[in-house]
Amino acid sequence: MKSRFRLLLLPLAVSLAVGVPQVHAGSAGRVTGKITSKTGDGLLGAVITIFRQDQDGGTISFTRSDKTGAYSLSNVRPGSYSLQVAHEGFQPLTSSNIKIESGKTITLNIVLQELLGMIAGEPDPRNWDLKTVIRSTSDRRLVFRDLPGQGPVNDSDVPFTRAGALSLTSSTGLGTENYVGYPGTGQNGIVTNFAFVEPVSDHARMIFAGQLDTGYGSYWRVRNTYNYRPDSSRDFRLSVGYGRLNMGGSTVGSMERPSIFFAQDPDQRESGLQTLGVGFEAHEKILDMLVMDYGFDISQVYYGITKNFFSPYFQVVVNPTDTLYVRGAVASRRFSDDNSLTLPEGEVLNLVESTYIAKVDGEVNISQFKHTEVAVGKALQNDTSVELAAYEDRMQGPGLPFMITATTPAGQSQQLLQLRQDQTRQRGMRVVMNRKFLDFLNGSIAYVYGGGTNLSPADASVTSAVLAQSLLNYMQQSYYHTFMGQVSAVFPRTHTQMTAIVRWYPQNSVTPIDLFGDRADMLSKGVNFSIRQPIPLPEFMGTTGRWEALVDVRNLFDNGQQTVPTRDGQLTVTRNPRAVRIGINLNLY
Repeated sequence: MKSRFRLLLLPLAVSLAVGVPQVHAGSAGRVTGKITSKTGDGLLGAVITIFRQDQDGGTISFTRSDKTGAYSLSNVRPGSYSLQVAHEGFQPLTSSNIKIESGKTITLNIVLQELLGMIAGEPDPRNWDLKTVIRSTSDRRLVFRDLPGQGPVNDSDVPFTRAGALSLTSSTGLGTENYVGYPGTGQNGIVTNFAFVEPVSDHARMIFAGQLDTGYGSYWRVRNTYNYRPDSSRDFRLSVGYGRLNMGGSTVGSMERPSIFFAQDPDQRESGLQTLGVGFEAHEKILDMLVMDYGFDISQVYYGITKNFFSPYFQVVVNPTDTLYVRGAVASRRFSDDNSLTLPEGEVLNLVESTYIAKVDGEVNISQFKHTEVAVGKALQNDTSVELAAYEDRMQGPGLPFMITATTPAGQSQQLLQLRQDQTRQRGMRVVMNRKFLDFLNGSIAYVYGGGTNLSPADASVTSAVLAQSLLNYMQQSYYHTFMGQVSAVFPRTHTQMTAIVRWYPQNSVTPIDLFGDRADMLSKGVNFSIRQPIPLPEFMGTTGRWEALVDVRNLFDNGQQTVPTRDGQLTVTRNPRAVRIGINLNLY
């Protein structure tokens, strides 16, 4: 590393000796400051280089910081410059649009982050006002924080920046219980979530995002969004989306035999089902105690016939005090880890649509969630908070499919089923307590008393085939006492994130209990375990990024099954098959 810096400094020294024009002290500017680590210690030997941004170009000056981290660049001609900061073992910095004025001194105090700390979640406003503190983040840009007496940074003046994000995951079952549902809730295939952000002004940007599934239930959809943010208290988004789903091969037999599936006539594999959506979202903060989010989605699905859906969204949060809030919400789009994407500055995009499409026994079924919730939350002492909520989930349509497996002496047969609309309604209440135990360790416990649909005991004299045909007649709705615990740890040195979630309730439910509160897509009782490992990337061609490897084990002990004995064998109902999800996330700056 040191030899690499020496090779870099040699041409810079030559250019200084032969190509830098002399500047009169009276018309020159000056840059001073201090280079420190996140702990506040001064860094000795950091290389600070300044470049012109006009047609002359070239290195103007460079220097090294002393043992206290202090540095000074003198005799800098007025103009616009770029600044680079590098130190062994720390993230390098590259910035632009530094304004040097005649006879003035600019103070830039810079905080470097260690090379392993490349996953900092701090925002990147690029607020290039002077007389401020610069902080290094994972994107190697300079983020300003105000000095004492300068006043807070106004987020409304923070311009949007170009960025990109990509998530590539592969899910597969750990046994013979694989099945596929549409779109994206199955356990097979490679799913790609992506987004690209392009600023069009300081307060507006375009966001092009979408999903692609290359598994047997292949589909793709894209959405183009115009985002206008006039200030930090208001945000408006208008979007248009289009998608296509291949529904022709969605039989369990074809999924178990890929060679047969792909050898089919393309007209049989590709049904040409198309989706078109228009959406509007708004976020407004009124004074300091009221936040409103509202909008709607208009979805059109075409598969020989056309169906239209209107999905309103509304949420209001009232903060009577700093430690108390009241929230009410009506929504159709469910948020989950599988169908979301995190942009470099930490903003999370929800990529899921408001309609759910499945093909069962050759018939296309379209469903739509209707979720309402009221909650009250309170922040307690010792980094503890508690929330009490009441919710209701209604489904227009049959909802999420589930798998049934008939096992007889003749062998096994599988098929997908969906409930009737009158069997999918749920309501309940939820109590959640969150606690921060240490700086790197968080935990929560939750209790949910909610409704679900389960399979009642059947007559043992019934055969598996007969029971499978009349299974919906044996479904009944019950209330469950559900308990869930979650522990999340982030190891400071490597930034490895580990999360374990345990959910338990008696018996089994075909329908997920408290679906909108299930961000991890557990869908049933069981144990989930996940690991996230950030991987630093070197700077390449003026861009940089952050890799993150992920491994999720879903339903580790295969608890999401219910078995019913029959006269000739048994029938197994599976809502959440055991699976492993492996993938990578990439953020580009």
